[in-house]
Amino acid sequence: MRKSAWISLLCCLLMLCCAGCGAAAAQPDTAVRVGGIVYDLQTVQSSLTANSMLCEASGTSLNDEQKQKLIDNVLEHFIGLGVLENLLREAGQTDIDEQTQLLLDEQARQAYEAARQQMSAAIREESPDASDEQIGAFLSDMGCTLDAYRQEQELILKKQRLLNLYYGEITLSDEELSEYYEQQYVSVCRERYQGNIPLFEQEILMGGGISYYIPQGYRRIKHIVMALPQDMADRLSALQSGSSAISQDEWQALLDAAGEVMKPKTDAIYQALENGENFESQMRLYSCDTGVAPEDADYLLHADSVLWDAVFLEAALALEHPGDVSQPVVTASGIHIILYAGDEPAGPLALTEEQQDLLRQAALSDKQAQALEALVSQHRSDYEIETHPEWLTISNESR
Repeated sequence: MRKSAWISLLCCLLMLCCAGCGAAAAQPDTAVRVGGIVYDLQTVQSSLTANSMLCEASGTSLNDEQKQKLIDNVLEHFIGLGVLENLLREAGQTDIDEQTQLLLDEQARQAYEAARQQMSAAIREESPDASDEQIGAFLSDMGCTLDAYRQEQELILKKQRLLNLYYGEITLSDEELSEYYEQQYVSVCRERYQGNIPLFEQEILMGGGISYYIPQGYRRIKHIVMALPQDMADRLSALQSGSSAISQDEWQALLDAAGEVMKPKTDAIYQALENGENFESQMRLYSCDTGVAPEDADYLLHADSVLWDAVFLEAALALEHPGDVSQPVVTASGIHIILYAGDEPAGPLALTEEQQDLLRQAALSDKQAQALEALVSQHRSDYEIETHPEWLTISNESR
């Protein structure tokens, strides 16, 4: 299975394995005990296994020190769950009535079915011959079961009850949302890409990634590109690759010849623009760059760009004002007419309304999680805690 599919799968399994339910009485194989709340070895080991597989799927090989840290982190997670469960019991908030349970069951069923279909599709993409029985057995062995999703829904409910009990309604201000966006998204991209335009272009413009920070100095351009006659295009390409020697005068003469060949078309374009036609209409008529609609076919360009032919880059940067149009520019790709469409605002990426909603949900969840972490820290010393890291193992068999 490809790493991206593994990561998506294991993130889901990690959430489920870490949800574990606490038992009320001590068990012979107790891995974590917090007061009267016990987590058995199988539950804790499943969480540890999911965590270690997540590291494996991301290409990380753990040394002994990292393995011990991973074990400690998993134990701390269950200690935190145990503290919260004790507080909930002491407040008499653990019971779930029949109507609420039915609602949780339905939410769990929908979440489980959606996850199962997604993970099954990911598995079949890599292993088309996998049968339903094999996929079902694999998901079950990994802890992806309807019961696990029920436990997760119950855990979400319990955490919300604790938040209501100790904090009331937790809200999020616009200032907090902006700070969260800056800390969790913008600052990370700023540190990575500011002053490193080649990396930004490799990972974002070419690789299709998302950057929540736009480096200073980008402008947007559009261009009409028209293919040259094949013999001329082949010769230009050979010259640019260095496979054929030519003097500067001969090179310029060839560029001039290419411009003359295309002059009837370029003259028609400039005349249409002068007559009030918009640039996009001419893109539709003449451009062979048809990967996207003309309205969306704009490109980011920077003085330090490494994506563009030097002649093209120089011509695009020579345009002084948004709306300016270049003279014909000849490259091995064809003849170009470039529009300076506008400047790209530097700084944090402007989010769509949908992205804003998702960001607000994430920021609110983070604030709630921090509140629960503070609650655990405050009451951790109230309970006797017992852990058995010596019973936990991280297998290397799958590596």
